[in-house]
Amino acid sequence: MPDIQSLGSGLALACGLIAIGRSKRAIGGWLFYFFCQVFIGLALLGASTHWRYYLSHQWSDPLRYFLFTLSSLSRMALLASVAVLSALLLETRHPAWIAALQYALATYAFLTLLKVPVDLYCFPGAASRDTMSLGFPLVWMAYFAISRRVKKVFVDKSWV
Repeated sequence: MPDIQSLGSGLALACGLIAIGRSKRAIGGWLFYFFCQVFIGLALLGASTHWRYYLSHQWSDPLRYFLFTLSSLSRMALLASVAVLSALLLETRHPAWIAALQYALATYAFLTLLKVPVDLYCFPGAASRDTMSLGFPLVWMAYFAISRRVKKVFVDKSWV
């Protein structure tokens, strides 16, 4: 069985190829890739998380346990909320969900910024990965703000 990172890379490539094939559809191209990334990412996060680390008896330092739990679970919960908001946007195509999605992505970015100093202090091995993960919310916030496809599909409802 492949490791989660290899599986994630393969699924990202498959989503990219499908997104290209769907480029003429309303939910295609980069928009499809976003939804694919969110739902697959959440599933892979759930499958790859070492849930035993969330048990307090695994930790000898209560402060490190608290910081780990707070910083990790808050981002997991926000990624889950991004997935729920994405599903609502796909289902209803109501433009109000775009704003909610952008707020959730902004909150995810903010929590990631807060997590980096915690990582540098307590979990140095995770600092670079979490710094790189800041790209996810920032790129997609910009996309939802400037994309003509998003405007045509959800706001104007003029996608042909």
